[in-house]
Amino acid sequence: MQADSQPPEEACLNHAPADSGLNFWDHLAELRHRLIKALLGILAGCILAWNLAESLLDYLLKPVLEELPAGQALIFTGLEDAFLLVFKTSLWAGVLLASPWWLWQAWAFVAPGLTGLEKKAVLPLTALATLLLISGAAFAYFLAFPLTFKFLLAFSSEVLTPLPAADRYLSLAMGLILAFALAFQLPLILMFLNRLGLVKAEGLRRHRRYAVIIFFIAGALLTPPDVASQVALALVLMGLYELSILLTSLRR
Repeated sequence: MQADSQPPEEACLNHAPADSGLNFWDHLAELRHRLIKALLGILAGCILAWNLAESLLDYLLKPVLEELPAGQALIFTGLEDAFLLVFKTSLWAGVLLASPWWLWQAWAFVAPGLTGLEKKAVLPLTALATLLLISGAAFAYFLAFPLTFKFLLAFSSEVLTPLPAADRYLSLAMGLILAFALAFQLPLILMFLNRLGLVKAEGLRRHRRYAVIIFFIAGALLTPPDVASQVALALVLMGLYELSILLTSLRR
């Protein structure tokens, strides 16, 4: 009878420290589990990309080759540069190919802390994040690449002959793809913050002028030192910001 008379609140408090410790280690184990699965997915994507490396590299080099004089190709100076170029191309392509998988793992990790309704949105959010990531990469390839390379190569002359190195080109190209892929996540980030009650459509409208300044600074920091790609990224961010305002306005 004495054991039965113990208040439920006291019994819960007596078990709170053990449960908290267990939950903490469970979270660490879950994080490790998700990271391993994400890395395995990326590894599978890299293996697939390695088998397609030649075609992927040809496709990646096409925009700059179209801007170079006819018959000119990219060069490499180190014996290992060609191998590293193929390896890095496979690595970046593998990360992009596996993006639905590792984005799903990221959302699945935070899902236990969400409400039932929010858990149902994990799959659509993963699909949306993947779509925005691929859209950003495609925008960089089809629009930012031609603008950037045309601008940079416009400074060549009879005494300044362009001999672009393949490894430096890859760094430039991947930098542009990464910048635009991240930029295209802006609507999802603002919608998530709106869901948490941290931002509202009215506040986004009110701070639009400050956002424009931030976007141009981001364009200068995240892209190569050329006006074309910097302005392109800033304009893209401005358009996505306006889209975010519209989407958050629809949620009352």
